[in-house]
Parts: sequence; C-alpha cells; structure tokens
Amino acid sequence: MNNALPVALALAAAALGPLVSMGALFPPPRPSWLRYGSLLTTSSMSLLWLVSAYLALQGPGHSPTLRIGTRILWQFRLDPLSAFFLLILGVVGVAASLHALGYFRSLGKAELQRVLIPLPVFLSAMALVLLADNAYSFLVAWEAMALSSSFLILVQSQAPTARRAAYLYLLIAHLGALCLLAAFALLSNGNPLSGNDFSAMAQRIHTPWQTQVIYLLTLLGFGAKLGAAPLHIWLPEAHPAAPSPVSALMSAAMLPIALYGLLRIDWVILPPSGISWGLIWLAVGLLTAGFGVLFSTLQRDLKRLLAYSSMENMGLILVALGLARLFAAANAPTLAALALTAGLLQTLNHAFFKGLLFLGSGSVFHSAGTVDMGRLGGLIRVMPQTTLLMLIGTLAIAGLPPLNGFASEWMLLQAFLLAPQMASGALQAILPLAAAGVVLVLALSSFAIVKAFGLSFLGQVRSSYRAHEASLWERLAMAFLALGCILLGLFPGFAVNALQQVNLLLLHTSGLGRQSCWGLTPISPERASYLPSAFLIGIVLATVLTFLLVWWRFGRPFRRVPVWACGFRGPITPRMQDSPTGFSQPLLRIFQPVHRGIILPQSADRELQVEVVDPFWSGLYQPVQRLANALSRQALRLQRGRITSYLLYAFLTLVILLVLVR
Repeated sequence: MNNALPVALALAAAALGPLVSMGALFPPPRPSWLRYGSLLTTSSMSLLWLVSAYLALQGPGHSPTLRIGTRILWQFRLDPLSAFFLLILGVVGVAASLHALGYFRSLGKAELQRVLIPLPVFLSAMALVLLADNAYSFLVAWEAMALSSSFLILVQSQAPTARRAAYLYLLIAHLGALCLLAAFALLSNGNPLSGNDFSAMAQRIHTPWQTQVIYLLTLLGFGAKLGAAPLHIWLPEAHPAAPSPVSALMSAAMLPIALYGLLRIDWVILPPSGISWGLIWLAVGLLTAGFGVLFSTLQRDLKRLLAYSSMENMGLILVALGLARLFAAANAPTLAALALTAGLLQTLNHAFFKGLLFLGSGSVFHSAGTVDMGRLGGLIRVMPQTTLLMLIGTLAIAGLPPLNGFASEWMLLQAFLLAPQMASGALQAILPLAAAGVVLVLALSSFAIVKAFGLSFLGQVRSSYRAHEASLWERLAMAFLALGCILLGLFPGFAVNALQQVNLLLLHTSGLGRQSCWGLTPISPERASYLPSAFLIGIVLATVLTFLLVWWRFGRPFRRVPVWACGFRGPITPRMQDSPTGFSQPLLRIFQPVHRGIILPQSADRELQVEVVDPFWSGLYQPVQRLANALSRQALRLQRGRITSYLLYAFLTLVILLVLVR
C-alpha cells in the first residue's frame, strides 16, 4: 500500500468541507435539496476519514509528510496517534450528519444556511488539527475549529443565554489559543517559519525551565478546550444552547481532540519527564471527574447533565493518561501500556455512547419540545425505539457488561490495582486514594445516568406535550452508534489490538500482548481476565431461567393486578413521582457546601426547585469580572470627549518619552 494514500485521502475529504460551505451560500430552490446534498456530503467526508484512519492503523506506522506552499509550509502527516483520533471523528461525523438529516428537516433555506455554512468547516477544521504536522497548520486549524463551532452554538437560538454561551466559549477558546501560541513559540526557539514542524521540535533540546513552562501552557491551552476544571465554565452553557448533532460533535469528537493535543506535544514532541507532571495530570483529572459527576447528578436539564458527564469522562481519561505517565517514569512499560490503553479505549467508548446519548436527547427535544426532566416522563410509550437505543447508551455509559463502557473502566481499575508494584512509597500511598476517588466517580456516574433515563422515559407524563417517534434518519444514526457500543463491548480485543500502534509510538513498546477478539487478558490469565461473551451468556440464561421459573410456579395465563401503591387507594398521578430535585435530594444535602444550591420559589405545579451554583464561577470568575468592570469604568474617565484633555494626554506622553530617552 502507498504510505501517502491515507493522508492524501484524509486531506481530500477535508478539502470538501469549505466547498460544501460555499455551495450552501447559493442554495437550490428547495430546502430539502440543500439539506440532503450538504449533509450527505459531510457523511461521505466522515466515511473517507474512517477509511484513511483504518488504513493508517493497519499500515507500517509512519507516513510521509505532505508540504503545501513555499515560505510558510502547510505540513500534514497521518501517524497512528492522529489516525486513532481521526477514526473517532469519522464515527461521530457519520452519525451526526445522518441525525441532522432528520433533526433539521423542518428548517427553511435561511435557517439551513446558518447551519450548513459553518458545519462542514467545523468538521474539516477538526480533521486538519489531527493531520497538521507543524505549528502553523495546527494553530490555523485550531482557530477555525473554535470560530466555526461558536457560530453553531447560536444556530438553534438567538436568546441572550445562547449568545452568552457562545461568547463565553469563544473567550475561553481564545485564552487557550494564546497559551498554545506561547507554547509553540518556546518549542520553535523563536524561529516560527523554519523551525515550527513537529519533527524539528522533537529533536530540539530545551532547558528544564522551558520544558516546565511548555507543560503548563499546554495543560492550560488544551485544558480550556477539554473542559478541565476550573476552565470548564463554557461547557455546561454551550451544549444546551447548541443543536444536538453539534453537541454530539463537540462532546464526542472535539473534546478528544484536546486530548490528542496533549499527547502530541507533551508526549511525542517533548522528552519524557519525571513523575511530577503525571501526578498533576492525575490530580487535574480527579478534580475534573469528581466535579463533573457531582454536578451531573444535580441537573434537571438532560443536555446539561450530559455536558457535565462529558466533563467527568474527560477527567477519567486524564486520570488514565496521568497514571500511564507515572508508570512510564517508573520504568514499568507494561503497566504504562495498560493505563494508556485504558485511557484511549475510554476515549473511543465515550465517542460512541456519549454521541448516542446527545443524539437521543436531540430526538427527545425535537419530539417533545423540551429536555427538562421535570416535564418529561413516559416517553417509552410514544418513542419505544428511541427508548431502546437510549437504554443501550445508558447501560454503556454506566459501565455495565457486556457493553463497551465496562472494558475500559475495568482496565483502568486493573492498572490501579497493580500500582503497589511501584518502588515509590509515596505513590503507593497516593494511588489507592486516587483509585477510591475513581470508584466513587463511577458510582455517581451510574446514579446520574439512571436518573436521566428513568425520569425521561419511564413513569407517567409530567406535563402536557405531544411526543412522537424520531424520524428514520435520526434512528439510523442512533442505531449506528448503539451497534458500536454492542460490538466494542463484545469484542474489545479488536480495539485493544488496534491501539498497539499508538502504544508503540508513545511508549516505544506495544506493552500488552496480542489480545483475543473475545476477551481481554492485559497482564496474565492468573492475574485477571474479562470475557464479555460469558457475561452475555449468563444474562441470557438468567433471564430465561427466571421466566421459566415464574411460568412453572404460577402457570399461565398471567394475572393482571393493580400495582401496589403503599396502601393508597386513589388514582396515581404524575405528581406522586420523584422529581429531578427529589431524586438528587441526598446528594444535594451531602454536597451542599460545594454547590451552595439556592432554593427557588415554588413553581405553578408546586415542585421544589434548586438552583445549583458553580463554585468556580462564583468564587473565581465573578470576582475577575467585577475587577475588569471596575477598571473599565475608571478607564472610561479618560474618554471625556474634550480636545483639550486629549492634547494634555499627548503632551504628557511626549514629556515622559523624552525623560526616558534622556
């Protein structure tokens, strides 16, 4: 196979994005032609990225660099690391594009243009970030990704809350971009034109203080896009405002690209460091995961809950990567490969189940007109197929075998269980505490997602709305991701074997042996092994035996009797069900010092509601905002509109310059 074929194919697909956007500027007579033409093209782009990523992962592990231009070169390359994340982009891009065919079916030409002009650019920009092989290409694509996604946040609504979310997202994105610009300036040693390609950066020797500063800048720059605490404030605001196909792309594809940036600069380009930055990654990951999962359990808006859940998953992945750095620094390549594989596999699994859940929430919004769990309920009766697909995503993200979420979480816990083999006594004391924190996060994550599914799809309808089943395109997109959750859960060995190339690039050793397609044996059979098929057979046998036992004991036909209602003889009403706030009442009380919830006045239906306050927003960002406003008011005093005042300012400036020059 030609080594240049995968990168050329990926670049050709990325070049289609701007062409599709330009075509949307001149829409055809019918909106349906514009919708089908644009979105089927973006689906084809994503399929091409899937093919190119598969070819790159199956290839020799390296590809030639393609250069475009003379003075400032555009350089692109597709290695196993970028191919893995391009695979994720392709999967989510196909599903989001197909789902958008049904989600945007009621929009007119003007509304479709607002979607279909920035959407292909957003997809192409994400692909170019992964393909970039120098700082110039990377930063231009990174900025295009931020700008196009900020426009997409405002597609669904122009309300003040949506404009605030887009502004906040753009502000944090640009602050992160400034940090990355400074990091690349240090990496290129002040030679941004000829010394900005990644291979030259990797060969350059940096002083220890430069290396530490670069680590800090990249953690801030990519952490802002990643949603790491306390740089997460844009994330729970942007996801509810954006259309659900866009939310799926931002959560399942864009957030992992920030992880790619961390791995590319802090692992491939920079030399391996000691345990300090592994501990920092571990601490930031635990803080992000714990904060995200806590606030996800307290939400009543389904999309905000999923947004905080994305923050929690990114935190868990950062924990796995930090643990891998610790093992690598301790010269334990097998354990480092185990932790790194767990983090990368969790990234792939997150793309499938979080993309599925965001698309499902969009179908709920499109059908019922709301994602407020206090108003939903009983959707299983009117949306049975969507409910089944959302159930698969719920069980997957809850980490229940034999679906895909269990395998990566099991591997992460296995890596923690092997931590006592490390020589450092301090790490032997710290890592068990970190493992306990991870277990708590996983338990609360299951609580949050079970709450979301139960309140939205089960029970009785809590308000008057007319829901209907999702369209065929929406269900096909969700079924595609649900099938991925099932197959990755039943055959995790395929994914782990595909990640061997990435381990070889980052750790210079594959670490883990060849895995069976039916199960996982990361270290040795005597240590631990996992067979998803055994879980599946056990679940099927338990279900069949239970049915046969009930049939044998009580006979046929089954008798229908009223449901036990704790002695209550009147009709059961929706108000007797748990509300979102009531469901989370124990956690609201336990963690009240953290979230400082404010009890709101009772609504018309007398439901208790609590406004959860983000402590980082009230304790960090609001004081900075007040200080900036105060300084701005003082600066406005200089603008009095008098020509004499401006002449005085010019005269004083001239005097000061003369004194300094003298």
